[in-house]
Amino acid sequence: MSLKQINRKSNSTLVKTIADLKEASRKNEAPLWRSIATRLEGPARNWPSVNISKLEYNIDKNGKAIIPGKLMGTGIITKKMTVAAYSFTTSAKDKIQSAGGKCLTYNELIKSVPKGTNIVVVG
Repeated sequence: MSLKQINRKSNSTLVKTIADLKEASRKNEAPLWRSIATRLEGPARNWPSVNISKLEYNIDKNGKAIIPGKLMGTGIITKKMTVAAYSFTTSAKDKIQSAGGKCLTYNELIKSVPKGTNIVVVG
C-alpha cells in the first residue's frame, strides 16, 4: 500500500514496524516480510487472532511461525517453537516459554532469519 495508508496509523511503533518489514523485504529479497507489512497496514479489525492450539497443530517441533496479528493463549502446547507476532497475551507467552520456545518481535525474527525461509505464516 502507499505511504498515505501508513500515515493514517497513529501508533508510531506500528508505523516503524511496517517500515522495517518493508526495508527487510527489499534488502533481503524476501517477499514474506512485505506480505506481513501489507497485512499490518490494513485495519486492525482484520488482523488474525490465533490460538496456541492452532500452532500446536500446524507447526513442527523446533519450527518457526509468524502471526500478522495477536497470539492468544487458548489451548495446550507441547512442542518447542519460535513464534513472532505483533502482540502476545500473557498466557500465550507463558505457555510458549514453558514449552521451551521463544516469543520474538518481528525485528528479532528478521535478524535471526533475514531471508524468511522455513517460516510458517499462521492466520
